Amino acid sequence: MSTTALDVDSRERSPPSEQSVFDLTQYTLEPVRRDAELALFRGLRRGQGGSRSSILVQVPVADPLSPATLRSLQRDYALRCELDPAYVVRSLSMLQEHGRPMVILEDPPGTPLDLLLNGAMNIGQFLRLAIRVAGALGHVHSRGLVHKDIKPANILVNAALTQAWLMGLGVASRLPRERQSGQPSEFLVGTLAYMAPEQTGRMNRSIDSRSDLYALGVSFYEMLTGTLPFTVTDPMELVHCHIARQPTAPCEKVNGVPRAVSEIIMKLLVKTAEDRYQTAAGVESDLRRCLTEWETQRCIEEFPLGELDTPARLLIPEKLYGRESEIDTLLAAFGRVVAGRKPELILVSGYSGVGKSSVVNELNKSLVPPRGLFASGKFDQHKRDIPYATPSGVSEPRPATSGKERSRAGVLARCAPRRPWRERTADHRPCSGAGTHHRTPASCS
Repeated sequence: MSTTALDVDSRERSPPSEQSVFDLTQYTLEPVRRDAELALFRGLRRGQGGSRSSILVQVPVADPLSPATLRSLQRDYALRCELDPAYVVRSLSMLQEHGRPMVILEDPPGTPLDLLLNGAMNIGQFLRLAIRVAGALGHVHSRGLVHKDIKPANILVNAALTQAWLMGLGVASRLPRERQSGQPSEFLVGTLAYMAPEQTGRMNRSIDSRSDLYALGVSFYEMLTGTLPFTVTDPMELVHCHIARQPTAPCEKVNGVPRAVSEIIMKLLVKTAEDRYQTAAGVESDLRRCLTEWETQRCIEEFPLGELDTPARLLIPEKLYGRESEIDTLLAAFGRVVAGRKPELILVSGYSGVGKSSVVNELNKSLVPPRGLFASGKFDQHKRDIPYATPSGVSEPRPATSGKERSRAGVLARCAPRRPWRERTADHRPCSGAGTHHRTPASCS
């Protein structure tokens, strides 16, 4: 088996000493875990004198390889020099085998946490491991990165469950804030079961480091109770749970869980980022306090959470102020249409930049339970000379998940699945320029 080093980006090339070529014929590969995109193997090599060394190998599963998976591998490899291997599983090399890329990783050694979860963990074990995971996430955030896919499968732990390393940074973002558009669940970045409400694209809020803290809370919940906070299987129902439903507190679900520990997890699972923990360091500090009390007196007294939870930068809330009546008007109209009444058209007026789009985008949260669709377009002042530029440029309605769900959905009108959306839109275009100002909802039929 011959392997060659893959030059991902010359601007981020590692030193020559790190670009060693691994001869995988010297390793015995054993499968560790496999998902829809990647398979993880452990490579074992026996050296002189009976010594053993090991590596981890990530290999794409799909054939042909999707561009998104390739970008994810390249992204993960490109970050190798920026992260401390004490907290993150570092990439060593990126190889090509028969035209397919694979990434060689350091082996701490460890095992993905999801393979070790078998029911609820005991309190002491949970606290020691949770402190390590929070510290690793804090390190990632200190490098200006948002992980965007925190879950037990991306947490490598040692056999004693006393050390933890993060992996799976292929979808990490450097942006302090990133706005996610509402897309079908199969196109969302991350894992839906652990996804923060704003990461679904239906909260009219941006993704930042606090989105990772929500996913951390879901992971902690699973570690402490043995189950996810929301166990529904329907993707849109799961999105609705993340956005609007409160999970059962761990102390109510499992006997013996101290209320203080339960409250830490519930604070991580708050729907709005402003009311969550703001930093991983704040989470780690509260967990350390809990561990100290547990080890000294076998009980944990309740205490004010987040006393040391101070972000390093100013985080301005994205909440809308003074628009309650306008939002209520939109929601009331949507409720009437969902109830089966006639379609309605509501016009929102205001000066440029006053926040019309932000008000309308507040509908996103309400579209989830009734399987609503959301289509959007923009009147561009630089495209006034192009006939029907706005109707023809309207984005396809953002569907629920599948074609079956799309046919049931409606946003301010019930959509007929008989003909393609753009074909129905064309029927409503005026035949002459005199009708330019006549607007009919494109999704109505």
